[in-house]
Amino acid sequence: MPTASLRPLSEGERTLISVTAAAVGVLGLIGFVISFATVMEAAKPTFGPLSFMLPLGVDLGIAVFSALDIVLARLDMRVRWLRFIPWTLTAATVYLNIAAYADAPGGPDWFAVVAHAILPGLWVVAVEIGTHAVRKHAHLASPSRRLDSIRVSRWLLSPLPTFALWRRMVLWEVRSYPDALHRERERILAKTDLQDRYGRLWQFKATRRERALYKLGELAPAGTQTAQLPPPSLVRPALTAAPVRKPSSRRPKARKSTRAAVAPSKVDDLMPLGWQIAADHETRGITLTRDRLRDAVRQTGRSISTDRAGALLARLRTETSPATQEAA
Repeated sequence: MPTASLRPLSEGERTLISVTAAAVGVLGLIGFVISFATVMEAAKPTFGPLSFMLPLGVDLGIAVFSALDIVLARLDMRVRWLRFIPWTLTAATVYLNIAAYADAPGGPDWFAVVAHAILPGLWVVAVEIGTHAVRKHAHLASPSRRLDSIRVSRWLLSPLPTFALWRRMVLWEVRSYPDALHRERERILAKTDLQDRYGRLWQFKATRRERALYKLGELAPAGTQTAQLPPPSLVRPALTAAPVRKPSSRRPKARKSTRAAVAPSKVDDLMPLGWQIAADHETRGITLTRDRLRDAVRQTGRSISTDRAGALLARLRTETSPATQEAA
């Protein structure tokens, strides 16, 4: 399926974002200035003429390490523990602002403590908001690297199966939630086929290859045209052999099909879309079947029957796309 792109912002939304960013910047600047003056005054007995370096280094360290976290996340080189450095510096700057007022001889001046804790907090909140916005936009710009979230209602209605579904998404590297649901459906159908074939103790009676394919999520249910089906030699034979019938001298009558076969020429209008879907499945390493092709076409808003999907799949397997021919 084609990757969903970000919705372009309207002119009003851009104006609102610019005004909000400017207001957040002003609040952060106020907090930075007040924090700088307070910490510098408290650091004079210890650092002397270099007392201005302490608030400048701490406040700039919050912004620098937050920006470094954003850059590494955008380059897919993110270090998880790097986020704790800005948080630690935040706690340090708040403590440096309120230390002189909290340890006063006559008792803590709570008005001064709260006032000096709020003002540097404005600077910290401004940096955190910018960090969150840029990181969120980076994830939306590259959805192929992001694991789709599962609806909260599904967690509430069916917590244990939902946790199992999320666990398989992580283990199998399935980042698309619709693809995970499709694979879950195939897994349940494959489990049903194994139970019908071997009984309740199918986990002990099935072949080792079938059990391995089931755990890997590659054992397709019966009737699905995929390449992951086990070879016929691994299928358990029936307990009783079918009786052998004597050949009859009568010529068998051909069965009349209730459905009219769709001619391959009837799917010419769907060939460009079919090549695009086939290339997308090949890139993701998913075998293209008739049902998957039909569902993918319907998700684009086009209507297609199962028979036409089969005819389209036959055309895709026998013909080469124009892009591949030009590349060759």
